[in-house]
Amino acid sequence: MSFIRRKGQTKALWFPKTASTAFTDGALVTLSSGYLIPCTSTTASVVGVCRKAVAATDSDYASTTSIPVEVPVEPSVEYEALTASATAANVGGSYDLTDSVTVNLSGSTYKIVNVVSVISATKVAVTLNTVYTLYA
Repeated sequence: MSFIRRKGQTKALWFPKTASTAFTDGALVTLSSGYLIPCTSTTASVVGVCRKAVAATDSDYASTTSIPVEVPVEPSVEYEALTASATAANVGGSYDLTDSVTVNLSGSTYKIVNVVSVISATKVAVTLNTVYTLYA
């Protein structure tokens, strides 16, 4: 599973991807030296949600072609995300990532996402702390 938009307005922006890097549709991405990379557990900022999968078998895998990224245009855009052991105590907290598709409710160094509700023990609704401010 990946980050799935639940509500709110977004805009698709196109950014060049890092060559020879795989991307998952629905994964959080950030920029490094002007190119997109998937977020990791130590990512300090997020641009948005990747909206095109890129695999090693793709013809442009080794190129820096641009791919679409879903960027929130309002701070209240909510996404459903995977996690582990979510409880009501997590609501209102800001957390890190385990990887580009999973929220780490045990980490709060980088504060990439804000938990707004618990959907189940393994799913939370979050807003993103994005580096792009397209808010009206």
